[in-house]
Amino acid sequence: MTACLLLGCDQKWSGADWTLTPDGRHLLILPDAAGDSQLIVPPACWKRACPLVIVSHGRGGQASDGSSHEPFNAMLSALDVQGYALLLSSDGGGDTWGSPAALNTLRRAYRAALPRFQHDGLVYTLGISMGGLPATLTAYRRTLGLSVGAVAVVGGWVNLRNAVRTSRSRTRAVAAAYGQASTRGHDPVNDFSGFVGNRTPLLVVSSPQDRMVAGEKNGLLLAALARKAGAQTEIIAVTGPHLNRQYVNADIGRQIGAFFGAHR
Repeated sequence: MTACLLLGCDQKWSGADWTLTPDGRHLLILPDAAGDSQLIVPPACWKRACPLVIVSHGRGGQASDGSSHEPFNAMLSALDVQGYALLLSSDGGGDTWGSPAALNTLRRAYRAALPRFQHDGLVYTLGISMGGLPATLTAYRRTLGLSVGAVAVVGGWVNLRNAVRTSRSRTRAVAAAYGQASTRGHDPVNDFSGFVGNRTPLLVVSSPQDRMVAGEKNGLLLAALARKAGAQTEIIAVTGPHLNRQYVNADIGRQIGAFFGAHR
């Protein structure tokens, strides 16, 4: 049964759990013991079914970064105005690195969001910095029980081995995030051939001046692997350091939305 049938196509957004943001979007907090996520429904999706974009945040971040912090809000606003509902995932915490706990939290948030808006059945994932791991793993592992339409990574980590080898603090963070769980099957680049969803269309936003996340070891390398496997890929080359305003802005949001729209 669709959300439209459950709630009626003229949905009631006036409940105490929904709030109206200053820029005119409906926002709903989705509580979870591992970290609350946020569902954002733009006016374009109030009375018709829309696809869902699941957004995973950077290291040290939280779900609310996408709705309260510039320039992330500008990028996501330029995306949702094209007719996408947004699920801002907590990813189970600020330092989870695509761990099983991160993917499980994202999946719970997805299931909690479905009955609360009119969904057309299409799902896309978007990962920012560390969020590149849960975004690509959700698509490649098909942890939602469906095929993701496309995935986009913005300055995204997608090479877990590279993340660990290039920083002691990341080595400790990944070890803490995974605990006793194995990292096998959680490294988009190095486990690429084993993923059932590795032909998911992929968009990579990368800068050669990024000294935090090396594109040639992460997004650009993953794009090369995906292209060789037969996936449709696109690369947006930007300039400047990690997640500066060349990376994260309204124009990038528009291009991400257009890429997703081409894979409906």
